[in-house]
Amino acid sequence: MSLTFEEYTDLDDLRERLADADPEVRRVATMGLAEVVEPEAADLAIAALKDSDAGVRAEAARVLYEFEGNPDVIAALLEALSDSDATVREAAAETLAENKDGAMGALMLKRLDAEDPFVKASVLRALRELRVPEAQGAALALLEHPDARVRREAVGVLAYLKASDVLMALMSAARRDSDPEVRRAAMGSLVFSTSDRALETLVDGLSDGHWQVREEAAFVIGKLAPPSAVEPLIGAMDDEYWQVRLKAAGSLGKLKNPVAIPALGAALAYEVSNLRKEAVGAMGEIASPDALPFLEKALEDPDPDVRKVARWSVGQIQAAAQS
Repeated sequence: MSLTFEEYTDLDDLRERLADADPEVRRVATMGLAEVVEPEAADLAIAALKDSDAGVRAEAARVLYEFEGNPDVIAALLEALSDSDATVREAAAETLAENKDGAMGALMLKRLDAEDPFVKASVLRALRELRVPEAQGAALALLEHPDARVRREAVGVLAYLKASDVLMALMSAARRDSDPEVRRAAMGSLVFSTSDRALETLVDGLSDGHWQVREEAAFVIGKLAPPSAVEPLIGAMDDEYWQVRLKAAGSLGKLKNPVAIPALGAALAYEVSNLRKEAVGAMGEIASPDALPFLEKALEDPDPDVRKVARWSVGQIQAAAQS
């Protein structure tokens, strides 16, 4: 008979089931611990992290999400990052990343001494949103780690700390790291800076050899909306990847400079409807009458979403003319 965790509501019953010879019974009982409010449930879940069956251990790692703020739970999850089973390791990493108790940061920092890159990266990921100031030095050092996963998560820690004295390191990673995912993360981290050098790095990112880095650079420029970025973004409207053109179009709308309208209008010839919609919306944000000939064409677009945004954009231009 199939078992479900709803069958188990009593801690004594769960304890008995957790000692059953059948790993499936133990796994379902472990799930049931999430429904028990008694402190002992956390201890039983921690014990289940040592079960002989990987499925039980993985379930225990997931269930421990319910017991945030318990140092014993964090310590057990940190140890589980070195489990012999990849599913268990991933489950422990996911649960750690969900922890929002900054008081657990000091405990996590100690685990950065682990040799295993997966452990280092998982701990950095868990530290990111906690914004633990003591993590800055370790994260800076790990920007030089040979494993790209570690460098990427180190960028995340530094980005969330928003410390001005790490800006140079983040810009260097955005320009020079050998891994495109690290460069992309570093480009994203520059959204917290308004310095001219950060903007130069982002503009240079529009020419990166990997399209996802260019896409991120185009997106972040729109968040900062510096007037000087109009021409580089217009150039990005000719990128070979539509995803980059889409982000460039959105950012051009935020800069609100009518000089971008011809490039946005040209995007109406692209096959990807999302790109046409983004370009039409950007013209509405700019709200210049120069866009009306392009928007008249967009009103007859085969995609109803494009036509809907075109109507909105025309309305924006009309409202701007009356104000």
